[in-house]
Amino acid sequence: MPLWGFLASLLVAFMWAVSPILQKEGLKYGTPNEIPAVRSISFFLTMAALMLATQPGKMPFMTPKLFAGLLVSVALSSMMGDLFFAVSINKIGASLAVSISSSYPLIAALVSVFALHERVKPLVWCGTVFIVLGIVIIQMDASRRKKIKTGFVVEDFGEMLKRRADTRKGILFASVSALCSGINIPILKLLMDKGGWNPTESYFMRAAVFFFMAWGMRAIQRRWFPSSIKNLAKLPVSAWIYFLASGVVGIALSGVLFGVCIVRFPVSVVTPITASSPFMTVMLSRIFLKEHLTRVQSAGIALVIAGSVSVSL
Repeated sequence: MPLWGFLASLLVAFMWAVSPILQKEGLKYGTPNEIPAVRSISFFLTMAALMLATQPGKMPFMTPKLFAGLLVSVALSSMMGDLFFAVSINKIGASLAVSISSSYPLIAALVSVFALHERVKPLVWCGTVFIVLGIVIIQMDASRRKKIKTGFVVEDFGEMLKRRADTRKGILFASVSALCSGINIPILKLLMDKGGWNPTESYFMRAAVFFFMAWGMRAIQRRWFPSSIKNLAKLPVSAWIYFLASGVVGIALSGVLFGVCIVRFPVSVVTPITASSPFMTVMLSRIFLKEHLTRVQSAGIALVIAGSVSVSL
């Protein structure tokens, strides 16, 4: 791999690391339900600008089957996966949420066995053990810290149960986010192969579908679940900036650049480099969000990331 390829892959990892930090900051002023609608705006505008700049007047090839697959793909990743991820950040912090959700290559590898008829490599089973063990360690240590913290202090029993429930839910939502992302990868690969789409075309269409899905979902929430959302007109400007920036950095630019990297270079070379994003997120979280991890949690994160890299090799 030439130097520019290594730097491009490293830039992808950095953008993936920055995105949850931006979301966490924005969540100080809003709820996870505001993220999809706001991010869809910057995602679509960025991809429309890239399409006009690189392929003016050209529209990607499309059939009803490809469109149906695109709907499923966007619903899994940009809607469900991102929403569960945002909720997990809100409950357990960016460091743990990113680390647990980084186990998605395992899901992608297992789904590829059935969808793409790929052979299971020995490293997949090794990675499975690492990922499961890492998540278990994180869960057990989180519970242990709660007991230590509250063992000698008289506190409201309801608050204690709420904190423990938040930890369990945060880990569960991060795991579900990984599941959605992992299932989406083989689907995305099939769509790009069948449609002959390049990364820019693929993400432009994803952005268009995501925009209408996100705002359609918001209309449903406004009509049937008004208490679950906040008025976007009353959302602080700072929240808009954080969420919009997350859409540009975390989905549009990083997605296209990652697509370019895996097309030009072997996935087995690109993936270990981009897998450094959880480490970057942990460091950025310590600096900007003041999040701190125990040694046991750090060991669990290391196991999850090591397992993810093993699956991808």
